[in-house]
Amino acid sequence: MSQAALAQLQQITTREDATALLSQVIHTPYPLAVWRLPNEAKIFAIVDLSGSGQDYDQNLEELHEAFLINPYNASHPVAPQVLQGNIIIHIHNSEAELRIAPTTSSDQLEGFRQALESKKADPIHQPVADISSGDFSTMVADAVQSIRQGKLEKVVLSRYEDFDHQGEDPLSLFERIAEMYPRAFCHLTSTTHGIWLGASPEKLLSIEGQRYFSTDALAGTQPLAESISLSEVAWMQKEIEEQAMVSRYIIACFKKIRLREFDEIGPKTVRAGNLAHLKTEFKVDMEATNSPLLGSTMLDLLHPTSAVCGFPRETADDFIKAHEGYDRSLYAGFMGPVGFNGNTHLFVNLRCLQLIGDKARLYAGAGITEDSRPEKELAETAHKMQTLLKALHS
Repeated sequence: MSQAALAQLQQITTREDATALLSQVIHTPYPLAVWRLPNEAKIFAIVDLSGSGQDYDQNLEELHEAFLINPYNASHPVAPQVLQGNIIIHIHNSEAELRIAPTTSSDQLEGFRQALESKKADPIHQPVADISSGDFSTMVADAVQSIRQGKLEKVVLSRYEDFDHQGEDPLSLFERIAEMYPRAFCHLTSTTHGIWLGASPEKLLSIEGQRYFSTDALAGTQPLAESISLSEVAWMQKEIEEQAMVSRYIIACFKKIRLREFDEIGPKTVRAGNLAHLKTEFKVDMEATNSPLLGSTMLDLLHPTSAVCGFPRETADDFIKAHEGYDRSLYAGFMGPVGFNGNTHLFVNLRCLQLIGDKARLYAGAGITEDSRPEKELAETAHKMQTLLKALHS
Protein backbone atom coordinates (compact mmCIF):
# COMPACT_ATOMS: atom_id res chain seq x y z
CA MET A 1 0.00 0.00 0.00
CA SER A 2 1.28 3.49 -0.87
CA GLN A 3 2.78 4.79 2.37
CA ALA A 4 2.49 8.42 1.28
CA ALA A 5 -1.18 8.06 0.41
CA LEU A 6 -1.91 6.05 3.53
CA ALA A 7 -0.21 8.60 5.78
CA GLN A 8 -2.20 11.42 4.17
CA LEU A 9 -5.52 9.65 4.73
CA GLN A 10 -4.70 8.65 8.30
CA GLN A 11 -4.50 12.34 9.18
CA ILE A 12 -8.28 12.64 8.63
CA THR A 13 -9.66 12.69 12.18
CA THR A 14 -11.85 15.81 12.37
CA ARG A 15 -14.97 17.01 10.58
CA GLU A 16 -12.98 19.89 9.11
CA ASP A 17 -10.36 17.49 7.74
CA ALA A 18 -13.00 15.22 6.23
CA THR A 19 -15.02 17.95 4.52
CA ALA A 20 -11.83 19.49 3.13
CA LEU A 21 -10.89 16.12 1.62
CA LEU A 22 -14.36 15.52 0.17
CA SER A 23 -14.38 19.00 -1.36
CA GLN A 24 -11.14 18.08 -3.15
CA VAL A 25 -12.53 14.77 -4.40
CA ILE A 26 -15.27 16.59 -6.33
CA HIS A 27 -12.55 18.04 -8.56
CA THR A 28 -11.04 14.62 -9.35
CA PRO A 29 -12.24 11.77 -11.61
CA TYR A 30 -13.35 9.69 -8.61
CA PRO A 31 -17.07 9.02 -7.93
CA LEU A 32 -18.22 10.33 -4.56
CA ALA A 33 -21.38 10.03 -2.46
CA VAL A 34 -22.11 11.91 0.77
CA TRP A 35 -25.36 11.36 2.67
CA ARG A 36 -27.28 11.64 5.91
CA LEU A 37 -30.27 9.42 6.66
CA PRO A 38 -33.57 10.88 7.93
CA ASN A 39 -33.66 11.73 11.64
CA GLU A 40 -29.99 10.84 12.11
CA ALA A 41 -27.00 13.04 12.86
CA LYS A 42 -24.08 11.08 11.40
CA ILE A 43 -22.88 11.89 7.89
CA PHE A 44 -21.43 9.15 5.69
CA ALA A 45 -19.29 9.36 2.56
CA ILE A 46 -17.71 6.89 0.20
CA VAL A 47 -15.15 7.35 -2.56
CA ASP A 48 -14.91 4.76 -5.34
CA LEU A 49 -11.32 4.45 -6.54
CA SER A 50 -12.24 2.40 -9.60
CA GLY A 51 -12.70 5.72 -11.40
CA SER A 52 -16.21 5.20 -12.74
CA GLY A 53 -18.21 3.00 -10.41
CA GLN A 54 -19.32 -0.52 -11.30
CA ASP A 55 -22.27 -2.14 -13.06
CA TYR A 56 -25.08 -3.68 -11.04
CA ASP A 57 -24.52 -7.36 -11.77
CA GLN A 58 -25.60 -9.03 -8.54
CA ASN A 59 -28.48 -9.05 -6.08
CA LEU A 60 -29.07 -6.08 -3.83
CA GLU A 61 -28.68 -8.33 -0.82
CA GLU A 62 -25.14 -9.34 -1.86
CA LEU A 63 -23.69 -5.82 -1.97
CA HIS A 64 -21.57 -4.64 0.96
CA GLU A 65 -20.94 -1.00 1.87
CA ALA A 66 -21.88 0.44 -1.50
CA PHE A 67 -23.96 3.34 -2.81
CA LEU A 68 -26.40 2.97 -5.72
CA ILE A 69 -27.32 5.70 -8.21
CA ASN A 70 -30.04 4.90 -10.76
CA PRO A 71 -31.43 7.38 -13.33
CA TYR A 72 -35.17 7.67 -13.92
CA ASN A 73 -34.99 5.98 -17.33
CA ALA A 74 -33.06 2.91 -16.11
CA SER A 75 -35.94 0.60 -15.25
CA HIS A 76 -37.32 -2.90 -15.86
CA PRO A 77 -34.63 -3.92 -15.17
CA VAL A 78 -32.97 -1.24 -13.08
CA ALA A 79 -29.33 -0.51 -13.97
CA PRO A 80 -27.77 1.48 -11.13
CA GLN A 81 -24.21 2.68 -10.98
CA VAL A 82 -22.59 0.96 -7.98
CA LEU A 83 -20.12 3.05 -5.99
CA GLN A 84 -17.95 0.70 -3.98
CA GLY A 85 -16.57 2.01 -0.71
CA ASN A 86 -12.82 1.96 -1.21
CA ILE A 87 -12.70 4.89 1.20
CA ILE A 88 -15.48 5.23 3.79
CA ILE A 89 -15.84 8.24 6.05
CA HIS A 90 -18.09 8.74 9.08
CA ILE A 91 -18.59 12.29 10.36
CA HIS A 92 -20.28 12.93 13.69
CA ASN A 93 -20.24 16.25 15.51
CA SER A 94 -16.65 17.55 15.21
CA GLU A 95 -15.01 14.16 14.71
CA ALA A 96 -14.40 11.99 11.65
CA GLU A 97 -13.32 8.40 11.09
CA LEU A 98 -11.82 7.19 7.80
CA ARG A 99 -11.53 3.55 6.76
CA ILE A 100 -9.88 2.03 3.70
CA ALA A 101 -11.38 -1.19 2.32
CA PRO A 102 -8.90 -4.09 2.49
CA THR A 103 -9.46 -4.78 -1.23
CA THR A 104 -8.08 -1.34 -2.16
CA SER A 105 -4.75 -1.66 -3.96
CA SER A 106 -1.57 0.33 -3.50
CA ASP A 107 -1.84 1.60 -7.07
CA GLN A 108 -5.38 2.88 -6.45
CA LEU A 109 -4.30 4.77 -3.34
CA GLU A 110 -1.28 6.29 -5.05
CA GLY A 111 -3.40 7.37 -8.02
CA PHE A 112 -5.86 8.96 -5.63
CA ARG A 113 -3.09 10.85 -3.82
CA GLN A 114 -1.71 12.17 -7.10
CA ALA A 115 -5.18 13.24 -8.27
CA LEU A 116 -5.70 15.22 -5.08
CA GLU A 117 -2.40 17.02 -5.55
CA SER A 118 -2.79 17.64 -9.27
CA LYS A 119 -4.10 21.03 -10.34
CA LYS A 120 -5.00 19.61 -13.75
CA ALA A 121 -7.22 16.75 -12.67
CA ASP A 122 -10.46 16.72 -14.62
CA PRO A 123 -13.74 15.96 -12.82
CA ILE A 124 -15.65 12.91 -13.94
CA HIS A 125 -18.77 14.88 -14.89
CA GLN A 126 -20.25 14.68 -18.35
CA PRO A 127 -21.42 17.90 -20.08
CA VAL A 128 -25.08 18.81 -19.67
CA ALA A 129 -27.09 19.65 -22.75
CA ASP A 130 -28.63 23.11 -22.93
CA ILE A 131 -32.24 22.02 -23.20
CA SER A 132 -35.60 23.38 -22.19
CA SER A 133 -38.45 21.46 -20.65
CA GLY A 134 -41.80 21.73 -22.41
CA ASP A 135 -44.40 24.34 -21.49
CA PHE A 136 -45.71 22.93 -18.24
CA SER A 137 -49.26 24.33 -18.32
CA THR A 138 -49.77 23.04 -21.85
CA MET A 139 -48.47 19.62 -20.83
CA VAL A 140 -50.90 19.49 -17.91
CA ALA A 141 -53.85 20.44 -20.13
CA ASP A 142 -52.88 17.74 -22.66
CA ALA A 143 -52.53 15.19 -19.86
CA VAL A 144 -55.96 16.00 -18.39
CA GLN A 145 -57.49 15.57 -21.84
CA SER A 146 -55.80 12.19 -22.29
CA ILE A 147 -56.99 11.06 -18.86
CA ARG A 148 -60.58 12.12 -19.56
CA GLN A 149 -60.40 10.20 -22.84
CA GLY A 150 -59.49 7.09 -20.86
CA LYS A 151 -55.96 6.74 -22.20
CA LEU A 152 -54.39 6.75 -18.72
CA GLU A 153 -55.39 7.37 -15.09
CA LYS A 154 -52.50 9.50 -13.85
CA VAL A 155 -49.24 10.94 -15.11
CA VAL A 156 -46.52 12.78 -13.19
CA LEU A 157 -45.15 15.70 -15.18
CA SER A 158 -42.03 17.60 -14.26
CA ARG A 159 -40.07 20.68 -15.17
CA TYR A 160 -36.79 22.30 -14.24
CA GLU A 161 -35.70 25.86 -13.67
CA ASP A 162 -32.19 27.33 -13.55
CA PHE A 163 -31.14 29.69 -10.76
CA ASP A 164 -27.92 31.57 -10.14
CA HIS A 165 -25.40 29.71 -8.06
CA GLN A 166 -22.60 31.74 -6.57
CA GLY A 167 -20.01 28.99 -6.87
CA GLU A 168 -20.42 27.90 -3.25
CA ASP A 169 -18.54 24.76 -2.26
CA PRO A 170 -20.98 21.83 -2.75
CA LEU A 171 -20.04 20.34 0.64
CA SER A 172 -21.06 23.55 2.39
CA LEU A 173 -24.36 23.53 0.54
CA PHE A 174 -24.93 19.88 1.47
CA GLU A 175 -24.29 20.59 5.14
CA ARG A 176 -26.79 23.47 5.08
CA ILE A 177 -29.43 21.28 3.39
CA ALA A 178 -28.86 18.54 5.98
CA GLU A 179 -29.24 21.04 8.81
CA MET A 180 -32.42 22.58 7.36
CA TYR A 181 -34.18 19.27 6.62
CA PRO A 182 -33.45 16.74 9.39
CA ARG A 183 -36.40 14.49 8.39
CA ALA A 184 -35.23 14.07 4.78
CA PHE A 185 -32.62 11.89 3.08
CA CYS A 186 -29.96 14.47 2.26
CA HIS A 187 -27.27 13.71 -0.28
CA LEU A 188 -24.47 14.98 -2.48
CA THR A 189 -23.18 12.87 -5.36
CA SER A 190 -20.40 13.61 -7.82
CA THR A 191 -20.35 11.08 -10.67
CA THR A 192 -20.61 10.83 -14.45
CA HIS A 193 -24.14 12.23 -13.99
CA GLY A 194 -22.71 15.48 -12.60
CA ILE A 195 -23.01 17.06 -9.17
CA TRP A 196 -26.42 16.51 -7.58
CA LEU A 197 -27.77 17.46 -4.16
CA GLY A 198 -31.12 16.84 -2.58
CA ALA A 199 -33.38 16.42 0.42
CA SER A 200 -35.75 13.63 -0.52
CA PRO A 201 -38.86 12.87 1.56
CA GLU A 202 -39.65 9.63 -0.29
CA LYS A 203 -38.30 6.19 0.56
CA LEU A 204 -38.27 3.69 -2.30
CA LEU A 205 -37.35 0.75 -0.10
CA SER A 206 -35.44 -0.19 3.04
CA ILE A 207 -34.10 -3.45 4.43
CA GLU A 208 -33.39 -3.45 8.16
CA GLY A 209 -31.17 -6.08 9.75
CA GLN A 210 -31.23 -8.12 6.53
CA ARG A 211 -34.77 -9.14 7.46
CA TYR A 212 -37.41 -6.40 7.45
CA PHE A 213 -38.45 -4.88 4.12
CA SER A 214 -40.42 -1.65 3.85
CA THR A 215 -41.56 0.77 1.17
CA ASP A 216 -43.68 3.92 1.18
CA ALA A 217 -46.53 5.27 -0.91
CA LEU A 218 -46.06 9.03 -0.77
CA ALA A 219 -48.24 11.39 -2.82
CA GLY A 220 -50.57 14.34 -2.48
CA THR A 221 -49.05 17.73 -1.80
CA GLN A 222 -50.04 21.01 -0.19
CA PRO A 223 -48.12 23.92 1.34
CA LEU A 224 -47.62 23.67 5.10
CA ALA A 225 -46.55 26.47 7.39
CA GLU A 226 -44.40 25.58 10.41
CA SER A 227 -47.12 26.88 12.71
CA ILE A 228 -49.73 24.45 11.35
CA SER A 229 -50.24 21.12 13.13
CA LEU A 230 -50.47 17.99 10.95
CA SER A 231 -53.81 17.23 12.57
CA GLU A 232 -55.20 20.42 11.04
CA VAL A 233 -54.38 19.44 7.44
CA ALA A 234 -57.41 18.64 5.28
CA TRP A 235 -57.15 16.79 1.97
CA MET A 236 -59.19 17.13 -1.21
CA GLN A 237 -60.46 14.09 -3.10
CA LYS A 238 -57.89 14.67 -5.85
CA GLU A 239 -54.92 14.26 -3.48
CA ILE A 240 -56.52 11.31 -1.66
CA GLU A 241 -57.06 9.44 -4.92
CA GLU A 242 -53.57 10.31 -6.17
CA GLN A 243 -52.02 8.78 -3.05
CA ALA A 244 -54.30 5.76 -3.23
CA MET A 245 -53.05 5.04 -6.76
CA VAL A 246 -49.49 4.77 -5.46
CA SER A 247 -50.61 2.38 -2.73
CA ARG A 248 -52.47 0.24 -5.26
CA TYR A 249 -49.36 0.16 -7.44
CA ILE A 250 -47.26 -1.22 -4.56
CA ILE A 251 -49.91 -3.82 -3.70
CA ALA A 252 -50.04 -4.84 -7.38
CA CYS A 253 -46.25 -5.39 -7.25
CA PHE A 254 -46.73 -7.65 -4.21
CA LYS A 255 -49.44 -9.58 -6.07
CA LYS A 256 -47.11 -10.17 -9.03
CA ILE A 257 -44.82 -12.18 -6.77
CA ARG A 258 -47.75 -13.71 -4.83
CA LEU A 259 -46.78 -11.97 -1.60
CA ARG A 260 -49.86 -11.60 0.59
CA GLU A 261 -48.39 -11.21 4.07
CA PHE A 262 -47.58 -7.55 4.58
CA ASP A 263 -48.51 -4.78 6.98
CA GLU A 264 -50.11 -1.62 5.61
CA ILE A 265 -49.87 1.45 7.85
CA GLY A 266 -51.67 4.64 6.86
CA PRO A 267 -52.38 6.80 5.03
CA LYS A 268 -51.29 9.55 7.36
CA THR A 269 -50.20 13.16 6.89
CA VAL A 270 -46.46 13.80 7.08
CA ARG A 271 -44.35 16.95 6.88
CA ALA A 272 -41.56 17.39 4.32
CA GLY A 273 -39.97 20.82 4.61
CA ASN A 274 -42.61 23.41 3.75
CA LEU A 275 -45.01 20.79 2.34
CA ALA A 276 -47.44 18.15 3.59
CA HIS A 277 -47.92 14.76 1.96
CA LEU A 278 -50.01 11.64 2.46
CA LYS A 279 -47.99 8.51 3.24
CA THR A 280 -48.77 4.82 3.60
CA GLU A 281 -46.01 2.47 4.75
CA PHE A 282 -45.80 -1.20 3.76
CA LYS A 283 -43.72 -3.67 5.79
CA VAL A 284 -42.74 -7.32 5.19
CA ASP A 285 -40.90 -9.81 7.37
CA MET A 286 -38.66 -11.46 4.74
CA GLU A 287 -37.83 -14.40 7.02
CA ALA A 288 -41.44 -15.18 7.91
CA THR A 289 -42.49 -14.95 4.25
CA ASN A 290 -39.46 -16.93 3.01
CA SER A 291 -38.47 -14.15 0.62
CA PRO A 292 -34.75 -13.48 1.20
CA LEU A 293 -34.34 -11.64 -2.14
CA LEU A 294 -37.43 -9.46 -1.75
CA GLY A 295 -35.37 -6.26 -1.94
CA SER A 296 -33.91 -7.12 -5.36
CA THR A 297 -37.24 -8.36 -6.68
CA MET A 298 -39.23 -5.35 -5.54
CA LEU A 299 -36.57 -2.90 -6.72
CA ASP A 300 -37.09 -4.05 -10.29
CA LEU A 301 -40.88 -3.97 -9.92
CA LEU A 302 -41.25 -0.68 -8.06
CA HIS A 303 -39.12 1.76 -10.05
CA PRO A 304 -40.52 4.04 -11.29
CA THR A 305 -43.52 4.10 -8.97
CA SER A 306 -46.71 5.85 -9.94
CA ALA A 307 -45.63 8.66 -7.56
CA VAL A 308 -43.03 9.76 -10.14
CA CYS A 309 -44.37 8.22 -13.35
CA GLY A 310 -48.10 7.49 -13.37
CA PHE A 311 -50.57 4.73 -14.05
CA PRO A 312 -50.62 2.58 -16.11
CA ARG A 313 -46.83 2.83 -15.93
CA GLU A 314 -46.00 2.14 -19.58
CA THR A 315 -48.61 4.57 -20.93
CA ALA A 316 -47.67 7.29 -18.44
CA ASP A 317 -43.96 6.86 -19.21
CA ASP A 318 -44.63 7.16 -22.95
CA PHE A 319 -46.59 10.38 -22.31
CA ILE A 320 -43.74 11.81 -20.22
CA LYS A 321 -41.12 11.10 -22.87
CA ALA A 322 -43.31 12.53 -25.61
CA HIS A 323 -44.17 15.78 -23.80
CA GLU A 324 -41.53 16.80 -21.25
CA GLY A 325 -38.85 17.49 -23.85
CA TYR A 326 -35.84 16.70 -21.65
CA ASP A 327 -34.03 13.75 -20.07
CA ARG A 328 -34.81 13.58 -16.36
CA SER A 329 -31.39 12.02 -15.68
CA LEU A 330 -31.20 11.45 -11.91
CA TYR A 331 -34.40 13.39 -11.14
CA ALA A 332 -37.05 10.84 -10.03
CA GLY A 333 -34.44 8.09 -10.16
CA PHE A 334 -33.27 6.52 -6.93
CA MET A 335 -30.13 6.37 -4.82
CA GLY A 336 -28.88 5.37 -1.40
CA PRO A 337 -26.52 3.27 0.73
CA VAL A 338 -26.57 -0.52 0.53
CA GLY A 339 -25.17 -3.12 2.92
CA PHE A 340 -24.09 -0.91 5.81
CA ASN A 341 -24.42 -2.93 9.04
CA GLY A 342 -26.97 -5.15 7.32
CA ASN A 343 -29.17 -2.21 6.34
CA THR A 344 -30.14 -0.80 2.94
CA HIS A 345 -31.92 2.51 2.33
CA LEU A 346 -32.90 3.62 -1.17
CA PHE A 347 -34.73 6.89 -1.80
CA VAL A 348 -36.46 8.46 -4.78
CA ASN A 349 -34.41 11.46 -5.92
CA LEU A 350 -36.89 14.27 -5.35
CA ARG A 351 -36.41 17.86 -4.05
CA CYS A 352 -33.11 17.85 -5.89
CA LEU A 353 -30.83 20.10 -7.89
CA GLN A 354 -27.91 19.74 -10.26
CA LEU A 355 -24.96 22.13 -10.18
CA ILE A 356 -23.98 23.20 -13.69
CA GLY A 357 -21.25 25.83 -13.73
CA ASP A 358 -22.64 28.96 -12.09
CA LYS A 359 -26.22 27.64 -12.29
CA ALA A 360 -28.27 25.38 -10.05
CA ARG A 361 -30.90 23.44 -11.97
CA LEU A 362 -33.88 22.61 -9.74
CA TYR A 363 -36.39 19.89 -10.64
CA ALA A 364 -39.97 19.36 -9.52
CA GLY A 365 -43.05 17.48 -10.67
CA ALA A 366 -46.75 17.10 -9.96
CA GLY A 367 -49.19 14.24 -10.26
CA ILE A 368 -51.85 14.92 -12.89
CA THR A 369 -55.34 13.42 -12.67
CA GLU A 370 -58.60 14.31 -14.36
CA ASP A 371 -59.28 16.96 -11.68
CA SER A 372 -55.96 18.77 -12.17
CA ARG A 373 -55.82 22.45 -13.09
CA PRO A 374 -52.69 23.72 -14.89
CA GLU A 375 -52.24 26.80 -12.72
CA LYS A 376 -52.50 24.79 -9.49
CA GLU A 377 -50.03 22.12 -10.66
CA LEU A 378 -47.57 24.79 -11.77
CA ALA A 379 -47.82 26.36 -8.31
CA GLU A 380 -47.19 22.95 -6.72
CA THR A 381 -43.91 22.56 -8.61
CA ALA A 382 -42.89 26.06 -7.52
CA HIS A 383 -43.63 25.17 -3.88
CA LYS A 384 -41.51 22.01 -4.20
CA MET A 385 -38.59 23.99 -5.63
CA GLN A 386 -38.70 26.27 -2.59
CA THR A 387 -37.29 23.41 -0.49
CA LEU A 388 -33.84 23.73 -2.04
CA LEU A 389 -34.16 27.38 -3.05
CA LYS A 390 -34.21 28.25 0.65
CA ALA A 391 -30.95 26.42 1.14
CA LEU A 392 -29.42 27.80 -2.04
CA HIS A 393 -30.16 31.42 -1.13
CA SER A 394 -29.51 31.23 2.62
